[in-house]
Amino acid sequence: MLGRRKSRHESKLKALVEVNMTPLMDLTFMLLILFIITVPILDYTTEVEPPKMTTDTPSQEADDEAIHVTLDKDGNCGVNGTPIAMTELQQMLSSLQSLGRTRVRIRASGVRPYEEVIALLRTAKNCGLGVQLETQSE
Repeated sequence: MLGRRKSRHESKLKALVEVNMTPLMDLTFMLLILFIITVPILDYTTEVEPPKMTTDTPSQEADDEAIHVTLDKDGNCGVNGTPIAMTELQQMLSSLQSLGRTRVRIRASGVRPYEEVIALLRTAKNCGLGVQLETQSE
């Protein structure tokens, strides 16, 4: 039997069958190192716990000098428990400020748009009063 001679075509096929794995391994190790370095950096977070409310009602001495403005879930405004129209609020706050009141405590419902709370703040500031925002405990 004569020795079979390899043709050019067979040698080219054999060369194509072999895959060089070195570049793939280099890429794998590079990605592994990259993730080992970046994952601890991404894990820096700070836990923040809001302060606990100790009382649900304001102190009595604060009630004497503060004007209480409320905004309920329906958009109705009240001053010291008396319903008032938003258009008359500035006049009412100015008259109470002339009586010696220096602060306004605003308690607004959480379902009202933020623009309405800002309008209350702006009105109180225009009257020259200090402003405090009250929240309800959940």
